[in-house]
Amino acid sequence: MADLPPPRSDTASEKSIVWFALDSQAMGPSMTPRQPLVSRMVAGLICAVTGKNAPDAAWRSLIKPGEKVGIKVSSQPGAIGGTHPAVAQAIVEGLIAAGIKASDIIVWDRRREDLVQAGYDKVPGLNLRWIEKGEGYDPRAIVTTSVIGQLVYGDLSFKESQNSLADILGPKAQLSEESHLPIILSRDVDKVINIPSLCDSYFTGVHGALAGMTAGILDNWRRFSKGDGYGDSALADAYSDERIGKKVILTMMDGIVLQYAGGPYPSPGNCVAYGMLLASKDPVAIDATALRLLDEQRTVSRMPKASGDGNHVAEAAAKGLGNNDAKMILLKRVGLGSSGGNPSGAPVTPEAASLPLPSSRL
Repeated sequence: MADLPPPRSDTASEKSIVWFALDSQAMGPSMTPRQPLVSRMVAGLICAVTGKNAPDAAWRSLIKPGEKVGIKVSSQPGAIGGTHPAVAQAIVEGLIAAGIKASDIIVWDRRREDLVQAGYDKVPGLNLRWIEKGEGYDPRAIVTTSVIGQLVYGDLSFKESQNSLADILGPKAQLSEESHLPIILSRDVDKVINIPSLCDSYFTGVHGALAGMTAGILDNWRRFSKGDGYGDSALADAYSDERIGKKVILTMMDGIVLQYAGGPYPSPGNCVAYGMLLASKDPVAIDATALRLLDEQRTVSRMPKASGDGNHVAEAAAKGLGNNDAKMILLKRVGLGSSGGNPSGAPVTPEAASLPLPSSRL
């Protein structure tokens, strides 16, 4: 395995940058993203995040030939609200152009059925992998936090017992403070590019960078969901595990569509077109930005704010994993040529940036 990347520098001691690319034409007919526009947005963002002038050089500054990279997508919200295959495809093509072997790139998520539902099986050339009923969980890679969860079928440590009639009719609760890493993460990849979607979550407020790499991949994950606040701290603790957080070299959030309710499950009626991608090396800052966007849309829709269930973002900031305070986050727009933008890359404050609300309901 390759050496892990050094700790991020854009954490609580200095302001974090969240870059965004906005193109209202990114979503085409029949709710299909326009691949050339998405690829241009991805290329602009990776150059902006790394400070390189060309996408090839930008990707090579993050990943070296011979390293194995896992592109973690969020397919659970479905073909509309989840990570669109076009974004993953643009990243894969960019990596290959930069000299990374196709065999060293995988696109992965928890369940195969979610990947299929989101359309990943229809994209040629993607090396798809999944955890459940696939690569599975690593019994040697245990993540322990202070919160106890009830094990269910599918968790690695769950034990089926039919030794008595009582067990058959109602197994006794099995409790554990342990989760397991997927083998994909613990053994198969050296680095991760995390591509969550801009989607709310009943469990964690936002199904974003932090939740996607913890509750989205670990077994015994239900203990990280909303409750008395303990789950928020445990989720942040889990992400801070060096086998998780330090492997993530980039977070690029798919905001081509914003799903403001019903997540992390498919809910097309609660989706609106947005045409945006966001990228940062600070997962806390990108989740904090996503929560503000979700809150704005939910306010328009007269719904409770998503941030009320997203306290794990503040917990992660308190643990030094990044910035969640809007005053400590710079939003910078990437110019996209004829599509407009901010070619100079001049900083835009969250207040001045005034990220537009989605204008069209799907």
